[in-house]
Amino acid sequence: MTVPLVVYPFVLVAVGSVALLSVRKSSNRASRAPPEVYLSDDDIFNNPRTAYEDALKKHGSVISVRRKNRLEYIVDQSLTAEVLTNDATFGFEKGTLAMLNLHPLLALPRSFMQDMDTIVQEHIISRLNNSVGRISPVFEEAAKALATPLQKGPKPTAVDVDTAVHHMMSKAMLLLILGEDFTSDRDIQNTERVAVAVASLTGIFQNTSWWSRAFPTAWRFFIWMKVMAHDIPRYFLSSIGWKILRDLSTVDGLYDTKDSDPVIKRFARRYVDTRTGKISFWDRVWVLSIVLGLIFASVHQTAVVIVWVIFELAKRPEFAEGFRAETVYETDTDGKLRLSHASTKNAERLDSFIREVMRTKGDTLSTVRQTTVDAPLGGYIVPKGSFVIPFATLSHLSKEYHGEDAEDFVGERWVGTGRPAIMLSPGYWPFGLGRWACPGRALAVAEIKLFVMSLLAEADLSLESGEYTVVDPLTVTSVAPVGTLLLHHRK
Repeated sequence: MTVPLVVYPFVLVAVGSVALLSVRKSSNRASRAPPEVYLSDDDIFNNPRTAYEDALKKHGSVISVRRKNRLEYIVDQSLTAEVLTNDATFGFEKGTLAMLNLHPLLALPRSFMQDMDTIVQEHIISRLNNSVGRISPVFEEAAKALATPLQKGPKPTAVDVDTAVHHMMSKAMLLLILGEDFTSDRDIQNTERVAVAVASLTGIFQNTSWWSRAFPTAWRFFIWMKVMAHDIPRYFLSSIGWKILRDLSTVDGLYDTKDSDPVIKRFARRYVDTRTGKISFWDRVWVLSIVLGLIFASVHQTAVVIVWVIFELAKRPEFAEGFRAETVYETDTDGKLRLSHASTKNAERLDSFIREVMRTKGDTLSTVRQTTVDAPLGGYIVPKGSFVIPFATLSHLSKEYHGEDAEDFVGERWVGTGRPAIMLSPGYWPFGLGRWACPGRALAVAEIKLFVMSLLAEADLSLESGEYTVVDPLTVTSVAPVGTLLLHHRK
């Protein structure tokens, strides 16, 4: 069938009209986009609070800033709750995994973040008494080991608290998640290496390297290949991972699990095939990946916060006696006095101090979401697939939320208020906010308390020169400060 020539002009007009409407629509959307603000690398990485806050004050509640070859949309405290609690528009899983260079996990048929949430909620937090009781001896032993040099003389001892805390957290999490058989010195060392490797993969240390900041795309490719092809196979799969796969190949005893069993044994029950009575190879690999994610989240992140709390306490030794006075011990099944979950719940002054450290330590770009649609926000349209990040200090140090002394550190600010360190709000969200707030925050705060109480039982604390150094002002959530902790004989 031949199309008459007279039809062609009408076709051209129709096509041109559609193209023109598309251009106008795109242009209109662009005109409604938040303003893009230029910030120098020096401002972003070395002075982020002033740079971002001044830009938001000047340009409004939503701005876009290019950082590490990506355009990010930054919002102030007036829009924080909207971004962090509206999951339908601002997606947690896509935003978090993409920002952490873990976006390949989004292609998997199961939800990595959902299973992480499940294992923490159902098998750790729901049994918090048991969880804390199992790991408390690890914290007491670590504190005693740090203070051992004090027995040799009257002089104060300088200790590497960052290394000690990472070692302690690795042992505690291996014991809790995998069991006693996974707490050899080699397993602990490999866990520490894996935690650092995964932290590197997620970009946590990216700000501290010149070439990773100058060539972020190339760096992301390089670090992904290094960690996935070398570090994880060498330090995890060849030792801990292989033992997990082997143990899960035989499922005897999975149906009579007890509270005292390691987390992995209880969690793996969901993957037993009712027809064969076995866990398939790919399901065992999946459990392995969840364990790897859990180790990273529980070891590195908690260790960093413990260092922050210890350094802040070392700067303020006047709080130590109050924390000791509220420390209570319980008798365990062996007749020994131990710190327990009840001990951590009783420590209200210490809890207030921890909450104040979390509020004031300087979080900036710590929690991210990704738009699932072209999202209206603050009078603008943020394009689908964009990173949206609330600026944390505007909430945490807001006079509107915390009063005229919001900028000041007040260690007993929260005593008697009914606001423990794990309670979140639009003015306080170091663990996130909304449905996807950190599910393990109750355990993390309990672990911080366990170590502080254990260390104070052994020594007094101070900092060499009275100060510490913030290594990465942009990522204080995940990069510990640097300083020399001094332990003194208790007065």
